[in-house]
Amino acid sequence: MNGFEGMNEAQRREAEAFAVFWDREGVRELAPLRRAPIKGWVQWAFWGLRAYIVVMLVLVTIGFTRGMH
Repeated sequence: MNGFEGMNEAQRREAEAFAVFWDREGVRELAPLRRAPIKGWVQWAFWGLRAYIVVMLVLVTIGFTRGMH
């Protein structure tokens, strides 16, 4: 029993190829990631998006409260 029962031929070949790849490569330790500093216009764009989201939430709330009777 190889765990590939119930698959068509293309799926079986793909699964076997991935199993070979996984056995060959193994599991490696990933390098830690650092957060990139956000500067300049990108920072302004993110603050603009936050403000836009807040305004939209306020408008949706107003719409729901005024729309309910």
